[in-house]
Amino acid sequence: MPITPRRGLLPRRTAIALALASLTTVAGPAAASPSGSSAAVTTGLQAVARAQVWVTKDVPYSQSATFDGYRTDCSGYISMAWGLARPGLTTYSLRRVGDFITKPQLRRGDLLLSPTTHVVLFEKWADAERTHYWGYEESSSHGAVYRKIPYPYWPGYGQFRPFHKRGMTPS
Repeated sequence: MPITPRRGLLPRRTAIALALASLTTVAGPAAASPSGSSAAVTTGLQAVARAQVWVTKDVPYSQSATFDGYRTDCSGYISMAWGLARPGLTTYSLRRVGDFITKPQLRRGDLLLSPTTHVVLFEKWADAERTHYWGYEESSSHGAVYRKIPYPYWPGYGQFRPFHKRGMTPS
């Protein structure tokens, strides 16, 4: 059975935490930005809150369009969530800002990265066996989505490995 995207659906506790995090991370001129994209991102909680903005706004996938100055492809989306410079890095150049890690090291705000094909923002494990996780991605068929994804990603889409942004903490 295919896994369908869940648009804008977060547990109440997570939604409250994300709302509080966004209030403490946006200051000054950045407040005018729809995604808060000019604020520095230092925590996974901030990255997830920023990713949720595009899901809520139903930002469609495109390799040529932009939203708030970021490309609306998968790596532009991650660049926005991580607060990187506009228009964003590519799946290949994301490697400049972080390091590959192991599956047990995955924390909120980390990535599942296939440098030649696609990238997904990891939020949390969906099951105790760690066979599925909740992640954010710009999908070519669904746009910005939050959904349950098999670890590391669906077969046939590349070689995905866990990846961590240098200097970022999970919360």
